[in-house]
This record gives sequence, structure tokens and C-alpha cells, in this order.
Amino acid sequence: MATSTITSASGPLDVQGLVSQLMNVAKQPLNRMNQQVSTYNSQISDLGALSSDLTALQGTLTSLSSGQFINTFKATSSNTSVLSATASQSANPGIYNVAVNNLATAQNLAFNGQASESASLGNAADTLNFTFGGGKTATVAISANSSLDEISNSINAAGIGVSASVVKADNSAAPYRLVLTGAGVGAAQSFSTSTAGGQASLSFMTFDAAAAVDGSGNITDSRLTARAKDASLTVNGLTLTSSSNTVTSAINGVTLSLTQAGSTALSVASDSAAIQAKVQTFVDAYNKVASDAQTLYNGNLKGDYTLVHLQTTLAKLLNTPISGADGSTTIAYLAQAGVSLQKDGKLKLDATALNAAIANDPAAVVNLFGNSNKDGFAQRFNSTINDFLGPRGLVTTRTNTLNDQVKTMKDKANQEQTRMSVVQDGYLTLYTKLNSSLMQMQQTSSSLTSMLARITSSSK
Repeated sequence: MATSTITSASGPLDVQGLVSQLMNVAKQPLNRMNQQVSTYNSQISDLGALSSDLTALQGTLTSLSSGQFINTFKATSSNTSVLSATASQSANPGIYNVAVNNLATAQNLAFNGQASESASLGNAADTLNFTFGGGKTATVAISANSSLDEISNSINAAGIGVSASVVKADNSAAPYRLVLTGAGVGAAQSFSTSTAGGQASLSFMTFDAAAAVDGSGNITDSRLTARAKDASLTVNGLTLTSSSNTVTSAINGVTLSLTQAGSTALSVASDSAAIQAKVQTFVDAYNKVASDAQTLYNGNLKGDYTLVHLQTTLAKLLNTPISGADGSTTIAYLAQAGVSLQKDGKLKLDATALNAAIANDPAAVVNLFGNSNKDGFAQRFNSTINDFLGPRGLVTTRTNTLNDQVKTMKDKANQEQTRMSVVQDGYLTLYTKLNSSLMQMQQTSSSLTSMLARITSSSK
């Protein structure tokens, strides 16, 4: 609510200064209320930051609790100029000898030459038919009196998976050739062409893909400058084909990207660096929670039960072994898998110890983070975070309480502000009247003094 403006009046008193000083004292309760609102808002912000940290930590737990983080593999080609590869979680470790016999290629067709690329062919309107190796068909409308350039543009505009261009091939009397190139690779992308009208002027665009290759796969029609064919490769002595140069069916869980003919040895093995990265991500996220919780505890949330309970819960969680494991014969603590708690309350990953634990007993490492008893460390953390961030969780309820306190305190502050306006108006009225009375007294005193002075002067 707006307050009255303090105004000055002529007279012996500084009404503005006097009322300002009195209001500075009177507003101290209001100032404390506003400061409390600010403190509450800071605490709400701090709890929001803590909630974000816990959510980020929870995001690192899925692959750990499921055990999938162990099934991280890397495929390495000894000759990357032949192929590169990636491995999924379903890959089978091993050494694979791969020979790429030929890549999957697209068809390239160059029709017989014409005298001009821009002159009319003298044709009537017609349709150019395409029949693809996979059984798909397409048509392109040919306008009357089209040129090679216009036919090329029509094919490109049709978007049928074939691109067209006009190339000047030589310096003969008919050097301009309409060239068609398939957009996709593989035998199914081969195509034949014919015109619906059978006009002599367009007969040069009739082509039979099947007749252009003999039984041995050799090209017999010179217009076919490249065949559409499948990739051929041999994996550990077994030959297979692929309609694409990206092969997913040759090796279980491995995608091969073929780049040229040749041979290579492909190694599929556990990717220790990627496994470490997933565990390190968990460690980093936990350390962010621990660090920020300590910082917040020393700030606006000092002594807050939410932080005290969180720190106590995390410490207990880390120091309790998983059920069914005593730590002497099998892995029961994170430290046995290279993740140890430091004096400063943070975790540290020993990659060598983690790799050794995985190599010695990968099932035990998986069990450490997630198991059928639902007490793996990743499972525990997930459950604990849900308890803190759920609708009835401690962080949520504490935040809700603070929001209620902010509302209540703001209401009180508004009421106090209204009261301050009334108080200020009273001060202004009181001291303005007092100032006016004093000014009148001064004027009366001055008049009396002047009168006495005149009387004294007359008697002399």
C-alpha cells in the first residue's frame, strides 16, 4: 500500500526530517518481516538446487541398477579403410575375419547421345515409365517438344529416387547424353525404362536392366555404366550379401559400415573405458549432491533437518552391505568395486580396481548395483531419492512449508505496511500542527518585542 508523502512546512521544526527519523524506528518490524521473506525465498531456492542435484544423480542409476552398464562393447577394425563398426549391448565378444568382396552400388545409366541439350526432340506428349528391381514402378510426364534439359528437370522434379543430368560426353555430332543415377544402392534399386507411346523420337530412353547384364554379372549394354548390386562380404568364411553398405545382420549386435573392398580383422570386446565412464558419472553426480548439501548446510539452510537427514541417510546407505554378501567371499561394498568413500564425504573411483572386479566376477559387480532383492546400491539410491523428492518426500514437504510461510509473512508485511501509512499520516498531522503553533508563537513574540521597544523609545 502506498504511504503518504512527507512534506515540509515553513516554521521552526524540520517536519520532514523528524517524521523520517520516527518512521525509520517504526518500520523496524516491517523490515524484519521483509528480511524473513527474503530468507525463506533463499531457502526455497537452495532446496530447488538440491532437488536438481538429486534428480541428476537419479538419472545415472538406470543402467547401473539394470546391470546393462557391464554389457558395453567396442568393435575395433584393424583396417578402417575397409570398414568401421559399432557394437551394441547384445554383441558377442570375439575376433571376426571380414572380407568385403564388393560394396553395394547404385545404377548409373547414360542414354545414347543427342545433338543438342536444349533443342526440341520433336516428340508428342508422353510418359516415361520406370520399373525398379524390387517391383516398384514410377512414371514421369514428358511434355510435347521436350529437350534433354527439360526431360532431366521433369525426372528430378518427380522425386522417384532417380536423379537426372545432361552431360556432354565427347565432341561428336551427338555429344549430349541424358544420365540417370539411382538414389539408393542394392540390386533392388536397379531400374528399367520405357515410354508409353513408343515414339521413335524418344526410343533412345528405352532400357532393359535385366538384358544389360549376362549370367555372370558382366555388363553387356554400354549404356549401363554402373550396375545396381548388393554388397558381398565374407565373415569367418561365410559369404553373405546386403542391400546396403551398412550391414546389421552379419554379426550379432554389431553394425558394419563398409567403405571399400578388402580384408580386416574385427575385434569385439568389453569397452572398459565406457563402463568406467558410466560409473564415474554416478560418482560425479553423488559428489555434486554431497558438496552442495554441505555448502547449503553452511548457508541459509544451516541446521535444517532436511539436510541433516539427507547426509545421515546417504552415509548409512553407503556403509551397509548388500544382502546375502558378507564382503569376505564376495563383493558386498562399493569400495570392493573401486568406488570408495573419502574423508571429505565424497566418492572416488579407482578404475584399476573396478576393471579387476569386473574381470574376476562380473556377475558380482552387477549384483552390487542391482539385484533381485532390490537392495543394490543403485536401487537403494533410487529409492532414497524417491523418498526425498516424492509428493510426501522431505524436500517436497519442506519446500511446501516454506512457501506457506512466505505467503503468511507477506500477508503480515502488507498489513504492517498499511499500519505504517496510518502512523506516518498521524506523525505528519501532529508535527505540522505543532510547527504551525510554534510559528504563530514566534510571530506573537516578535510583535510583543517590537511593541515594547516602541514604548521604551517613547518614554525616553
